[in-house]
Amino acid sequence: MENINFFDRLTDSSLTLNKYETRLAEYIKENYKKISFLDMMDISKITSVDLEHITSYINKVGFSDYESFRNFIREFAMLELKSTDRFEFSLVNVNPKINNIKNLIINKEISNLNKMMENFDESVFYSIIEEIYKAPEIIIIGTRSSSVIAIYAEQMFNKLGKKATKIISDGTDNFNKFSLFDHDSIVISIAFARYPKETIRVTNFFKKNNFKIVSITDNIMSPLTPLSDITFTIPCESISITDFYATPFSVINIIIVLLSQLDKEGSISYLNKFETTAKDYGFYF
Repeated sequence: MENINFFDRLTDSSLTLNKYETRLAEYIKENYKKISFLDMMDISKITSVDLEHITSYINKVGFSDYESFRNFIREFAMLELKSTDRFEFSLVNVNPKINNIKNLIINKEISNLNKMMENFDESVFYSIIEEIYKAPEIIIIGTRSSSVIAIYAEQMFNKLGKKATKIISDGTDNFNKFSLFDHDSIVISIAFARYPKETIRVTNFFKKNNFKIVSITDNIMSPLTPLSDITFTIPCESISITDFYATPFSVINIIIVLLSQLDKEGSISYLNKFETTAKDYGFYF
């Protein structure tokens, strides 16, 4: 089902909708961004449409269940959601008590991790590992909130003995050493909806200079996709104004552990050097 025709499909006369389904269709069409954060019970309360009519409507528009319908809408709605949208929509019908918010946040992270487990593309992931393993240097791009992932990844790669450089803004000072980068380096670009322009600009610069690019992102429609040689998508659904990064940090950890196993002797050697430096300099208490 093409996105461009989706909204027309919602109220198509050929669906022979009853009055309840019509009411539901109109609500969804006008509030599709909000739907990303609402379950069936929420929709039923808001529209005064019974669950059986919701299920019937979902089937008529070509989906087996509400969750698959909601996920389809979320795919393109997330590209447009502003922080204010997320704040307004995500806490609908949520009791603002610590336990309620705690459960909501933790369950969302668990949901993201479960979805990643279910849809993990091993063949694509192994091709990423192969590219990283043979690369003389790793350039990690992550701006705004994704900068914390880039910082962590750089630290872990360097700890393992892989030369890594982070770029966490598009400031010109980041490119003073551009001529020093090996053109056989691998670029890992990290961005999630709403996709910071800084990340796209920096990634595009490396693309124009013929670097191999791997993107870690949340949607095949991400603006990183056309710039990338390999795209690895993972779920990063968030709530309110926060970013949910259990999945990208898990991906970085999987990469690090796999690399360490591919070169156990080298990994042990570099880790020993790290521990010696840490002891001499007094990194830790």
